[in-house]
Amino acid sequence: MSRYVVLDGPDGCGKSSQARALCESLGRAGRRVHHVREPGSTPVGEALRQLLLSPKTGALQPITEALLFSAARAETVAQVVAKALAAGEFVVAERGYLSTVVYQALAAEPGLDLDWVFDLQRRVHGPVLPDVVVVLDVPPAVAASRRQARVDDRIEARGAAYHERVRDGFLRAAALEPRAVVVDASRPFAVVQDELRALVARLPS
Repeated sequence: MSRYVVLDGPDGCGKSSQARALCESLGRAGRRVHHVREPGSTPVGEALRQLLLSPKTGALQPITEALLFSAARAETVAQVVAKALAAGEFVVAERGYLSTVVYQALAAEPGLDLDWVFDLQRRVHGPVLPDVVVVLDVPPAVAASRRQARVDDRIEARGAAYHERVRDGFLRAAALEPRAVVVDASRPFAVVQDELRALVARLPS
């Protein structure tokens, strides 16, 4: 039985750590699991990740970012996700299309047209859509404190006001997306992980 689960949310919400723990839990339960990250997980995706996140890249137009993130996603969906699902595997992804909706439409100033971005993501995914998109919600101050141990990438380095818009954007996007579920990720790690495992266990068979 294959499932496609996306963990998304603001930078510093705990996506990577929660995704790894969820994959380990599913593996212990006997599931075959494929862990992917966006952008990344293919040669094209990893090259675009370096370009998009490196501070050396400098400023890009929101439409440029949206198209490059979407190009990376298209390769990941076609070359990794679709094949894993066809093989009966679970796919747990760090980030997904709601990130493009938020970062390039809802948080950018000026942002892209929301309907256009949603339509672009439908075209990128085709029939391969997540079973659930979990938005790990954290206040910007909490997210910033969690990022203190690492060097901010090009997007993380944007100011506090931007990260406020990102958090608000994820909550707005989640309200618009039927596949989205918001989880309070400011709670202890184990509590959030337990909720994620229970959520995945409830997915329709």
